[in-house]
Amino acid sequence: MVFDFDKTHLTPPVLPTGFWFADWSNVLIEAHAEVLHRSFRDDSDGAVFPTFRQYGLCRLLIETIAESHLFLPKATLLIAFGNPEGMFEYVANIQGLKLSDEIGAIQNVAVLPEYRRRGLATTLVLQALQGFRESGIQRVSLEVTTENHPAVCLYEQIGFTTFNTYFKEVFD
Repeated sequence: MVFDFDKTHLTPPVLPTGFWFADWSNVLIEAHAEVLHRSFRDDSDGAVFPTFRQYGLCRLLIETIAESHLFLPKATLLIAFGNPEGMFEYVANIQGLKLSDEIGAIQNVAVLPEYRRRGLATTLVLQALQGFRESGIQRVSLEVTTENHPAVCLYEQIGFTTFNTYFKEVFD
């Protein structure tokens, strides 16, 4: 799917009360890996991408993304829930890449199962899109499993459109 800033108005992100954004920092690699693992290990994304089933591989994935020359910190963030000065938990994350001067890519949109259906994924994508726009990106792509109807609907509501369909066999 693709989001084109020239064709779609970007809505400002608004987090529910008690949630806040944590911008990218290398010290948060472990938090990003934990959110990815806990979000996807038991769902269809874990079946399509076995990396998500193991924490160590999730950590390696985040490290690899962060070390890439394509990595875009402005479009990579976490959402936390709780008191920033006390007890809190990281509950959602997203990673962004700058593929060229005009094209960006979202790598993962992850929300812990117990925090889903609260608008966090929408807000997370909108905040990342702002980071892409601030970096001069004009179009942002992402891949989504077609059977993941809630995610497809979410991306369409934000303004993403389908531009290509790939088929991948899933072995369980």
